[in-house]
Amino acid sequence: AVVSTQSTGTIHQNFEVWFQQILFELKSVKSLFSGPKVCEKGQQLIYQRLVRVISIFRILVQQFEILETMSCNNFASFRHVFQGGASGFQSTQFRLLEQILGIKEVQRTCTFLKFYESKMSQEQKEEIKNHESAEDIFTLVDRWLARTPGLQHFITSFRNTLEKEVRDFRSKAEEIEQTDPERSEILLRKAEEMESAHKIVLLPENYERAGRVYGRKLSYMAFMGALMIYSYSGEPRFTVPYEILKSLMDLDTFLTKWRFSHAMMVKRMIGGKPGTGGSGGYTYLRSTVSDRYMPFIDLFEVATYVLAPQKLPPLSPIVLAEIEKFYISERAHTRTPTTSSDEDSAADSQTDEDSVMDSPTDED
Repeated sequence: AVVSTQSTGTIHQNFEVWFQQILFELKSVKSLFSGPKVCEKGQQLIYQRLVRVISIFRILVQQFEILETMSCNNFASFRHVFQGGASGFQSTQFRLLEQILGIKEVQRTCTFLKFYESKMSQEQKEEIKNHESAEDIFTLVDRWLARTPGLQHFITSFRNTLEKEVRDFRSKAEEIEQTDPERSEILLRKAEEMESAHKIVLLPENYERAGRVYGRKLSYMAFMGALMIYSYSGEPRFTVPYEILKSLMDLDTFLTKWRFSHAMMVKRMIGGKPGTGGSGGYTYLRSTVSDRYMPFIDLFEVATYVLAPQKLPPLSPIVLAEIEKFYISERAHTRTPTTSSDEDSAADSQTDEDSVMDSPTDED
């Protein structure tokens, strides 16, 4: 039991140390996204930071396997040692981590919020309150996607391509209606399914209406920006942005895996008993394994509307020129020496971030 107590305490401590590192990385990501533009170097740094966070969560998920090697009676023999003081429910750092990603208080399962707050110091309460009112990574990502270069041209092109696809299905169905009515019916059904599935993204008002029903979080322009990046991920200028979006989905995935592993370990060890922090134990933890706790869930939905590469028109010279101009202006923007403008200050801070975040302290 002594060994088990030490092991469990060490794992709790390890979680808190890793949460501290994750917060450090996410604050860097937030800083890099905060400027009016995110330069190419900034995008590379964001991607590196996110990959590091994902690697940490992969380790955290594996640590539950150590606890699962114990029997439930051995776990029960020392659980009272942690009563009221060693619950992930009470981790201020984990709450800050959720907030900086974009999980709002209104999205939570907060049955035990009053008890949770009673265990916090005034300083912790103020820190959480300050983070709740600050901009989060989700908000900054939404803004970044909404200003994807060439986006308006892409939206028009996407609509035209989709409408042509539907017309072609219907035209083909009419041609073979007499000779092959069964095949004609299949084509008509495909046309209706495609039109129905994509009507949500054809017009902003359709998207907003669906958003209220399905709980969409991304704005229309941000969603279409993500769709453009997905659709043309092979374009050199969109390679890193696509990797960033993939990493945000990976982050959601591993955070959910961590929640699920935590919930199942608790179920295995204490069954239906309440948690040491005052929560409902497994019942509470299992309730957090949901879309409400995935700030970037809409990025998974983008795949619904991606067309096959052979059906996508190539990016027009106008769009390519707009994209190139956008990145050229960003390079000039980050090379600009100190000026009084806010944009130059933001660009300088992104460049400075590289030297600060990749210092030996970061790697220790």
